[in-house]
Amino acid sequence: MLLMSQHTNQKGTAAVEFAIVLPLLVLILFGILDFALLFYNKQVLTNASREGARAAIVVDNRTTPTTIDGDELTFLQDIIKNYCKDRLINLNGNDDLVNAPVFSINTGTGHITATVTYDYDHLFSGITGFSSTTLTGRTVMRSE
Repeated sequence: MLLMSQHTNQKGTAAVEFAIVLPLLVLILFGILDFALLFYNKQVLTNASREGARAAIVVDNRTTPTTIDGDELTFLQDIIKNYCKDRLINLNGNDDLVNAPVFSINTGTGHITATVTYDYDHLFSGITGFSSTTLTGRTVMRSE
């Protein structure tokens, strides 16, 4: 008789255990979602810097390979901004690039470097503990 009464008192045990484990599962799920968006945006910035570097090589080969003037730099910045425009995902903030893309040209070795910087606001900053992360995409290409 004593054993039978112990089993009848455990009806709500599963619900209590689930209530204890649920916050941890939700934290893990939201963290996975947030960092998946972060890595996706990092890949978009890397591809945008590749597009900018490729366009800079075309511009560099068309002109003298010494400098890119202001109009050409604006054109290259627009290429990168247009690439990022509909691809970046930032559900907790704006989708604007932090800085205009920076292009540096090393004429001595014939390399062109395109760097794109972006502040990603974490979606669940209250839960994960991260507020924002600065992402950078950088590409170096040889201009021959």
